[in-house]
Amino acid sequence: MYLNLDLVWSAGGDRRQQIEPELFALLEAIRETGKLTSAANHVGLAYRQAWGLLTKWTGTLGQPLVMKEQGRGTRLTPLGERLLWLRERIEARLSPHLESAASEVEQQLSSMLAEPQPTISMYASHDVALAELRDLLRSQSRPKLDIRFVGSLDSVVALCKGRCEMAGFHIPEGDFGNDLMTTYEPWLKPRLQRLIHFVKRRQGLMTQPGNPKGIHSLQDLVRTGARFINRQRGSGTRLSVEKMLKEHGIDRGDIAGFYSEEFTHLAVAAAVASGMADAGVGIEAAARKLRLEFTPLFTEDYYLLVKKEALDLKNVADLIDVLKSPAFSLLVNSIPGYDGREAGVVKTIGEVT
Repeated sequence: MYLNLDLVWSAGGDRRQQIEPELFALLEAIRETGKLTSAANHVGLAYRQAWGLLTKWTGTLGQPLVMKEQGRGTRLTPLGERLLWLRERIEARLSPHLESAASEVEQQLSSMLAEPQPTISMYASHDVALAELRDLLRSQSRPKLDIRFVGSLDSVVALCKGRCEMAGFHIPEGDFGNDLMTTYEPWLKPRLQRLIHFVKRRQGLMTQPGNPKGIHSLQDLVRTGARFINRQRGSGTRLSVEKMLKEHGIDRGDIAGFYSEEFTHLAVAAAVASGMADAGVGIEAAARKLRLEFTPLFTEDYYLLVKKEALDLKNVADLIDVLKSPAFSLLVNSIPGYDGREAGVVKTIGEVT
């Protein structure tokens, strides 16, 4: 059994009405195509249905969501743009919590099912490819991933304290990553643990389209006075950012918004895309999804940490088989900034430090 928990939006006065999911899909399609006819076809609505939906919510909200211009098609009004960006930001912020809650409910109910599904419990830093892996495992009737999204450091700590069977965390390549590994060393047990390579991915500065402030480095954040949006404390990205600032002699207090935090790469990207921040650091896939400028800073390896004896378990062996499969390779390599060529390779901790 699989559960999904979704957000429900409503608006209006005393008698609030639920906003149909089709409205958000329609607004997004209009932003992409610039034509109401094309947008309606894209979301599977007749033209009259689409126009009726827009008219209904224009009346409820008191302002138009779209504007039709002679010879220029249809475009979103500032209200339509802001509504769409806010939805993307809120969903990016809350989706990991909803996914974790859904996994918890599934686990609570599994003991009552006639045939409980084999499950691997995982604490992991948030990653878009992990969600794809979970869906791929489901489609192949492989072990289910019960994922709780937390920071990289918290994931490793959770494994050591017996809260999960697998921990997902990421480390930059090269000397930069080797230095950062000292943060995890108290919790890494070279003789008792192994690393399963998951993916390589690029991280960098995400800025607004056209990069109007000319932000190409962390130093530029200070020079321009740009509003920065950070990841939460304990996340691998936050640890990397703090390490880079120290290496460049930048005081975190000199960066406007350094202590403003988001929980996922997509939430950081959505904050930048909506104009609530000028820049943030995150994976390239998040920047491309929201059509932001992306300046690479480093490439990193994402690993799945397990106890050595777990490699002999069928569930873990099945997971490794999927990671090495052409299906997973095709899936990962279709994500901007990702590389899955080493997926499924088992390494000792000494081989990566």
